[in-house]
Amino acid sequence: MNTRDPSEGSIVRIVGVLFIVQMTAAVLSYSVILEPLLHGAGFLDEIAANSTMVTVAMLLDLICGVSVFAIAILLFPILSLFSARAALWYVGLRLTELVSFMVSGLLLMVMLKIGQDMTGSTALDTSGMEVLGTYLRSASGNIRDISLLIYCLGAWSFYGLLFRSKLVPGFISLWGLLAVALLFIEILANVFGTSAGGTLLMMPLGVNELFLGVWLMVRGFGPGRTSRSP
Repeated sequence: MNTRDPSEGSIVRIVGVLFIVQMTAAVLSYSVILEPLLHGAGFLDEIAANSTMVTVAMLLDLICGVSVFAIAILLFPILSLFSARAALWYVGLRLTELVSFMVSGLLLMVMLKIGQDMTGSTALDTSGMEVLGTYLRSASGNIRDISLLIYCLGAWSFYGLLFRSKLVPGFISLWGLLAVALLFIEILANVFGTSAGGTLLMMPLGVNELFLGVWLMVRGFGPGRTSRSP
């Protein structure tokens, strides 16, 4: 039989806040700030001219990464009552996601430094920097795709646990599982240089996580099932 910590309600409300924080930070960092700057031939100049916004984007990425890892850590004692193995996988995947955010941030810092060093340099001096910057942008994009694939695996594990445990209404879990599958299809298409639907496939999971965050803040977890699996 499951034993639930009396402080669980407060923990779950914090998790709800973190879901909203991580999703908001991710959207602001990439969609609002970085995506417009990183597209185009003169992206290094754009980055250098908007160094403050780039720094803000890096901080938002770090906030997002720390938030998703904190979610997994805070929920581990609860989710492990239903499947210790799946809960541990969830923590590991979220940790990997945090590391990928940190690596992506480091690459962005290097691109920012290159863009700043190019200011005032001659065309001959900057040709090599532009090539290096292009490679770094490509590497950053690949890391982002890998990070999102890892995110999908972690989210699939999480929503699978929610569905099995009945800690939240089934429609939330099923919505999450379907939305993860749609996002996975889109990111996999991006890896091969195309798109399967763009924002239309990515939006359902973002809306789901915002909804889940509000749900956890207001309603928390239900009693769930009492059986525990390994």
